[in-house]
Amino acid sequence: MVFPYEKEAANGDQIPDGLSLVDQVAFRFLRSMYRDIRTGVQTREQAIEEKGKMTYQYDKEKRSMDHWSKMGSYWSEKYSRVEAAQSAYKKNRTLENADALSAALDGRL
Repeated sequence: MVFPYEKEAANGDQIPDGLSLVDQVAFRFLRSMYRDIRTGVQTREQAIEEKGKMTYQYDKEKRSMDHWSKMGSYWSEKYSRVEAAQSAYKKNRTLENADALSAALDGRL
């Protein structure tokens, strides 16, 4: 896997603005890895093996963060719909508003 910021990391540049936490950690890893190759601390073969391990963990964490972000959005939207339906029901206790509240609570709205 080639990261979109790998060239900058290989050049020893600063972390680009706007990277997520996972991408910032990956950038720092890559920058350190390329520095270690240049200074002879690490061989290319060692770096390839370590980058493979890091890439596996990166993908795993990125998917996890995406999942939790989607779940947060889902629950935030559901809470807003329930709150709106509850408010409408409190103001006007009709069967239609009760049905709308029930639908919001059940996730059908």
